[in-house]
Parts: sequence; structure tokens; C-alpha cells
Amino acid sequence: MREVEIIVNEDVEIVSVNDFFTFSVKYHNLSSTADTIPESEKLIVRWSTTGIWLIGDNELLIEEDGNWRDVSKELSFFLEWQNPDTTHSSISLRMLFYAIVDSLKHDYWKTPFGTYQGHSIRISEIAQHYSRKAIREEQKSIQDEQNGVISKKLKKDVINHAKNKLRSTPEERVKSGLEAWDRLESLKAKGNTVPDPRQASIDRREKDKKATVTKAVDFTSPLVRKQLVYKQWAELPHIVKSLILINYEDREGNVMPQYWDGTDYIQREIILQHC
Repeated sequence: MREVEIIVNEDVEIVSVNDFFTFSVKYHNLSSTADTIPESEKLIVRWSTTGIWLIGDNELLIEEDGNWRDVSKELSFFLEWQNPDTTHSSISLRMLFYAIVDSLKHDYWKTPFGTYQGHSIRISEIAQHYSRKAIREEQKSIQDEQNGVISKKLKKDVINHAKNKLRSTPEERVKSGLEAWDRLESLKAKGNTVPDPRQASIDRREKDKKATVTKAVDFTSPLVRKQLVYKQWAELPHIVKSLILINYEDREGNVMPQYWDGTDYIQREIILQHC
């Protein structure tokens, strides 16, 4: 086995091939003056070849016995002159290079008996297969680049949308606080211009009840409030729920439980401070 360097510009790859591996291009000799044009072969990779190097698209070098040789002009002339369809389907040195690379990398030349023979390809097959392959590779490269740009932009848009959704402006926070305050105030009973004796009696009883509850729960303590504001309505002690309902005139508990569970801990602390 021998090692062959495959170089594209500055990228190097080494593959191992049989010592007797060769690669040639079959063609009908268009320069022949004979009545019948025989099929000929041009040997590209020999037994002594140890490297093949593509620089750009128009420069091809081959290493033999440790020496690099520029075969660009020779092979360009050969491909242009012997290609039967040069006008409509030209063959570049890049196409020829990848035809050789595919032969080096794959054991197309391996026989059932385990021996190796020279691999060849018809010049028309290079034009047919590797021109389409080059187009597909170029299209895939462009599509991959576009997908990368789209993916990056989409990711950035999603992150920005999430940030904007979570971040409220000072005006929105003030508006939210005022709306919460209005909802709390709307729960309180509106006073009458003429006192109702019956309502005064009810108010005294509620005041006495509130005083009794307040003695049991010290809402003036920040620590007490902090322990309560993170609880859901169902988790609050009964005495605390009673005090809130009394203070906000929601004796039946029709509004306050839903409001408590739907608001944040800041608004809950405001509720407790006003009890």
C-alpha cells in the first residue's frame, strides 16, 4: 500500500491505495486521421504518484517520486481538445481533480479476487457527472449559507421578543400599579352622605371583629407580610383571609380570592398593609 496526499488549496488529506493503483481518462482520439477513431487512454495517476494538489480552480499539480509537477496547461489542453462536447459542456481541472479523488477514496477498481487494477473514466462521464455534482455542491453551499443566516436571525428575533415580553417599561409598571389600586378601591363600599343607623351598627361590629383579628396577626411586621405574600389564597390562614375580606367589603369572597391568586407579591403586600 502507498499513501497519496490529496490537497485542496491548504487542506491536506492522506489516503492509502494499492501500490499498483493508476487512474486514466479514456477518450476517442479526435486528432486521429484514421477512418475509425480508436479509444485511447491518458494516464493521469501512475504507480509513482504520491500526491495531487488543486489550487483554486485552474491549477493542478501532481507529485511523483517526491517532486511536484504543474500539469495544468497539459491537462487543460487535453480536456478541451478531446472533449466531444466542449462547446456545451466544458470540463474544468476541478472536475477532473474530484474524479481522481473519488477513485482514490473508493475501491471501484477492486476485483473479486482481491487484486487491484487501474481505474479509468471516460471523458464524457466526467462532463456528465461532475458538472452536475459541481452544480449541486454549489447550490447546497449557497442554501446552507442562507439557512445559517435565517437561523441566526430567527434565533435573535425570538430572544428579543422574549426579552421585550418579559421587560415592562416604567410607564407600564405605574399603570399596572394604578389599575391594581383602582380594583382594590372598587371593592370597598362607597360611603353615603346620610349615615344609616343599621350600617353604623354593622360597621361597629366589623370594626370590633377586625380589631380582634388584627391582634392575632401583626401586619405591621415586614416578616409576617413576607411569609404571607407568596402563598396562594387557599394557603392563607383563615384568620388572615377573614381580615382581608372584612377590610375590602367582600364578605362572600366572590372577588378577592381570584384577585389575590392572579396578582403578584408586590400587590399582595399592598393589600396586607391596608388591612
